[in-house]
Amino acid sequence: VAWAMLVARICQLYPNAVSAVVVEKFFNIYTKWNWPQPVLLKPIEDGPLQVRVWNPRLYPHDRQHRMPVITPAYPSMCATHNITNSTQKVILAELERGSEIMAQINAGKKTWSDLFERHDFFHKHKFYLCVVAATVSTDEEHLKWSGFVESRLRQLVLKLEVTEGVELAHPFVKDFSDSYLLDDVKPEEIINAYGTLSGEELLSKLRKPEKDDKEKKQIHLTKLFIGLDINLSKTEGQQGIKKLDIQYPCSEFYSLCKSWTSFNESMHLIQIKNVKLYDLPNDVYIEGEIRPKKVSKKRKKLTSSDQLKRVKSENSPIANTNT
Repeated sequence: VAWAMLVARICQLYPNAVSAVVVEKFFNIYTKWNWPQPVLLKPIEDGPLQVRVWNPRLYPHDRQHRMPVITPAYPSMCATHNITNSTQKVILAELERGSEIMAQINAGKKTWSDLFERHDFFHKHKFYLCVVAATVSTDEEHLKWSGFVESRLRQLVLKLEVTEGVELAHPFVKDFSDSYLLDDVKPEEIINAYGTLSGEELLSKLRKPEKDDKEKKQIHLTKLFIGLDINLSKTEGQQGIKKLDIQYPCSEFYSLCKSWTSFNESMHLIQIKNVKLYDLPNDVYIEGEIRPKKVSKKRKKLTSSDQLKRVKSENSPIANTNT
């Protein structure tokens, strides 16, 4: 809805423009837009109903909206209230990239297909958080549980953003789901393996349920990814890498999910794990897409001054979050 209204505003500004010009103006104008100035299709109007209309002068919460796009029908509301600091950075960067591509298309250096290239989300971050929601029950029950977890993912992103060392917490817009039969494997073993490349060997040995397996015990899983950009600057006089501690935001997120009214500890399970770029599972990449590969760097002979500067530990700078 928000994207449609953004396009509609461009069409209002250029009512006689062909579609190619609308696309070009879309990127150019919103790259230069003075956020948080709202995007309006018509003036906000008051009405007779006792309902709240978007008004940042009246409501402090409305003043916190970072990129407000306001619905035209009464009562007017903000369609983009859930934009966080990180997602705003992502959107602005993509608008800027779209503007640059459009300039090159106009110059004949690129084609329209360059504008519609597949995303590079599973290539661009070194570290990812994988949130796994699992249900030892029916598919219908899992849809409720995984839907609830997904609806609360924004709260985890908000908590990660204010964590020291996290520059960007970028949630991926889609989930990935699977189901397995629980023959001789414990649910915990499957959850621990799910969401990583190293765990795929175990998962490949499991059977997936078929139509005749409705009465058999099965586990349904959904994984959600958050890409992390981390900046760990060493404090003066400190040796080694400073660990990024995300225990607090993760434990808060666990508590939030487990507060669900229908939560059943024996049926509903949740886990957050940190996954490095090269340990991402295969199903996040489409057929023909090349996985990012580790580039082995040759070590140069270090001088004595360099040796003092060199970080000893090359482990993940993210504190373990598995539970």
